[in-house]
Amino acid sequence: MTTRTSVYRAPALSRGLQVLMHLANCGIPKSMGQLVSELNSSFSQLYRIVVCLEEEGFVIQDTQRYYHLTDKLLLRNNPQWVHELAASAWCAAQMKNFTWQTNQPCHLAARSDNAIRVLAHAHPDFTPSISAREGSVLNTVKSSSSLLFLAMANDQDAWMLMRNYTLDHTLRGVLTEHIAGIASQGYAEIPHDRIIGLTSVSYPVKGIDGYAKAVITCPYFDQLPGDYQDVKQALETLATTLTEELCRMMFRPELTAPGPE
Repeated sequence: MTTRTSVYRAPALSRGLQVLMHLANCGIPKSMGQLVSELNSSFSQLYRIVVCLEEEGFVIQDTQRYYHLTDKLLLRNNPQWVHELAASAWCAAQMKNFTWQTNQPCHLAARSDNAIRVLAHAHPDFTPSISAREGSVLNTVKSSSSLLFLAMANDQDAWMLMRNYTLDHTLRGVLTEHIAGIASQGYAEIPHDRIIGLTSVSYPVKGIDGYAKAVITCPYFDQLPGDYQDVKQALETLATTLTEELCRMMFRPELTAPGPE
């Protein structure tokens, strides 16, 4: 029996949409070779699709021959909004204010190229820096940032993060139970496995769909002055503030992040 789907199937259109969604989900530019490999397509087939998308203004190639999405097609959950938020002076000021309030560091992380990477960090001026640096890749199944993201992201984002991570049946069951517990409480609280007195606390930064798009984390060190519960409250407030701004950017992308107050 011929179905409606088979009658109206358009393979070229499907592949074009796959390219756009792949670039949107990865959040970083890709070369033609990377697109061919990651989308399991032939070079000649994908090249024609990408050239068409470029001619129509949906993608653009930079001088290093990497392809970027343009703003012609608004993908509201595109990770670019998280990257723009993290790079803004407004975000830096909010995170710096947290360090002044608590005397503790913090960092903002999100999924980038199928890993959880630190996009921004801040630390107190007069104490040693123990926060992860920009560009650092966090452990997918151990860091509080990654575990909270897995617990509170949508299924597609969580799958993209875990698809290349091999766990046996037992470990996968333990991880699933751990993630479910984190999801139920709405934040992650993970003691460091090697540094005594260091506990990472993470809260979600959500998009307009209600799922986590980024995670704000404080690696709380109990040898620094400051009350732990006060730090958690300040971090939750910061996560709420960042969520509101991220949703505003997604809903009204023509508006840029406000300047620091």
